[in-house]
Order: sequence, then structure tokens, then C-alpha cells
Amino acid sequence: MDYYFLESQYPRSGFIGGETIFAPELNTNYSAIDDPLPEGTTAEVVLLSSVRSLKADYFETTTGTKIISDGFKTLLEQRRTGVQFIPAAVRCHDGRPAAKTYWVAHRPDRLDVFDYERSEYGRKAVIAASVHEPPRKIVKVVSRICLREEEIGGREFFLPAYVNLWKPIISADFYEACRKHKLNLHVTAVGQINV
Repeated sequence: MDYYFLESQYPRSGFIGGETIFAPELNTNYSAIDDPLPEGTTAEVVLLSSVRSLKADYFETTTGTKIISDGFKTLLEQRRTGVQFIPAAVRCHDGRPAAKTYWVAHRPDRLDVFDYERSEYGRKAVIAASVHEPPRKIVKVVSRICLREEEIGGREFFLPAYVNLWKPIISADFYEACRKHKLNLHVTAVGQINV
């Protein structure tokens, strides 16, 4: 099966991003949080001033939050993803609210699916050896990624474990379902492009 990275860089609208503020305020940097957020947590996303209109159903913010539309959330809820959905009020830099309803997709499943032999990455020999001789080292610089598909186990929205990569990966089947529902997503193929 083919897999795709979800991108925040859209061909016509450019990079879509912004800043996320959580309530209650987080005690640590969002990207360092591996646990579920407390019940009742909400988010406010202020888009970058370069974003004039928001039609995307997926984008990331500078804090590493993955923002999805209500339509995207509905499709994810029908699959095994491990995602916690946090309500997100998204507004433009000038204060105008976004036309769609959005959510933070918190904690997608992290799967140990990185192919250490076929992928291209920095410190390859040292990192590959750590898979069998702990402690496990994190892949920090990736130039080409390949996945061990047999380990994915039917998951359709996930991040690779032990890899410093924040773009979620979706299956071709899930991408096709998104297209049928006319979601506005930009993707690039995993394994066919450089990261």
C-alpha cells in the first residue's frame, strides 16, 4: 500500500500555520507532551499574517499541533488512530474566525515502522545498531524515509516512532476516503520523495 505525508505547504495558498495557545495553559512545551491532555482542554489558534483565507482541512502550527477540520475529524473517528481531539478556535491574524470548525489532533499513534535499512538518514550505522543494542537512538536527520508496512497493522493516520519527524502519515485508502469527502489536503508520497 502507498502512504503519504500530510503537508502544511499548499500549492496555491502557500504555508499554512500559526500559533496555538492552550487553556488551561500547559506547563511544558506542547511537542514534549506524550500523555493525553486534561479533560476540558481547549485551544486557540492564531494564523500567520500571510494566511489570507483558510480552506485547508489539515495544517500544523509552530508549536507542533496538528489542526484538522471537523470533516477530517469525522473520518478519523471511524478509524484506529489513538488521537485525542481537542476543540480549537481558529482565527485569522486580524481576528476574523475561520469559516470551518477545527480540532487539535493530539497524540496520533506512534508506530515503530521506520525501515532502518532502506531509509537514508544521518548516523545510520550507529542508530541502526541501537535498535538491537539499547538505549534506542532517535533518528534526527532524515533525507529519505521508507516504512516497514508489515508493522503498520492497518493504521491509517500515524507518526513513525523513534524518528524526529512531525508530519503525520496517512494510508492511500484513507487519503482516497478524504478525497471522496472533498477534503482539501496536500500530501507527498512516502518513500518517493526526500523529506
